[in-house]
Amino acid sequence: MHKTAQPLAQPPGGAGFDPHGALAELRHFLAANPAFIILAGLMGLGAFLSPVFLTPQNLLNILWTVSVLGIVAMGQTILLITGNFDMSVAYVVGLAGIVAVISQLWGAGFGLSLLLGLLAGALIGLLNGSLIVWTRANAFLITLGTSILVYSVNLILTQSKTWYASVDSFLLLGRGKLFDSLHYSVLLFFLLGVVLELMLRHTTFGRSLFVIGFNPRAATLAGLRVAPLKLATYVFCGTTAALAGLIMTARTGSTVANAGVGMDFDSLIAAVLGGTSLFGGRGGTLRTVVGVLILGVLNNLLVLLNVPYEAQQIAKGLVFLLVVWMDGFLQKR
Repeated sequence: MHKTAQPLAQPPGGAGFDPHGALAELRHFLAANPAFIILAGLMGLGAFLSPVFLTPQNLLNILWTVSVLGIVAMGQTILLITGNFDMSVAYVVGLAGIVAVISQLWGAGFGLSLLLGLLAGALIGLLNGSLIVWTRANAFLITLGTSILVYSVNLILTQSKTWYASVDSFLLLGRGKLFDSLHYSVLLFFLLGVVLELMLRHTTFGRSLFVIGFNPRAATLAGLRVAPLKLATYVFCGTTAALAGLIMTARTGSTVANAGVGMDFDSLIAAVLGGTSLFGGRGGTLRTVVGVLILGVLNNLLVLLNVPYEAQQIAKGLVFLLVVWMDGFLQKR
């Protein structure tokens, strides 16, 4: 008896692997997230130009170096999604470290000094958010003004001197490593990126931030409490800047009034480079992680190639202009 030929069994889950479909999906993903292409290109360039670049020690050093900026950029990203930003984060970084160190000199232990430093950042965030919500003034001008205020407070508290941490356990926050290899600050940076991304995509609060950034008036008409949500994002941004400042202070064991100078623009560059829009309504913290890594790889490569500091700053300025142009171009599409 002849048996009817049976079709070949399909793999579990359906029609099997489609290489053309997978390639199309990859192209679509890269088109929507060009930061990954930039990062891959810089990694390849670094491997070609320097034999040291891809060594484990150098890669870990890049992660350790950018982790503080990355934590600042997490808070900045949340603000950008709502169509706002904070130019005071650089000096909040310094303020948190100063408050922690001075409190230690007054007898505070690790936990209390950490809490006071975070509280200082949260209060500046509350001040920024309150002024912006109540006056409806330009966020750039308001936070630029508070940055001058915070810097002045920093100068008064430090008397323009360097202050040193006096609690040994506090130093572990910036210098401690997991399994003697990966710094705690790096783990915290990545953990924040993942947790915040999940919050943005899978909670009502997170989705509300996108609506506010995309169309604030529509958000109000939809019944969202826009003012409290904006206030919360500013408090969060101030707190993340303070956390970064505490880690930086613990890393060096000391702090000065301008400890975080430059992190205002760097955090914006990292967020927008990763794909978060300056105009609000688009972005994510995992994208910002990629943007931070791009800046870290670029800076590391320039140092390995012995590029003069002045040229490094020119390169950073050009990257910022490119990022702003790119964001404007994507906004018009």
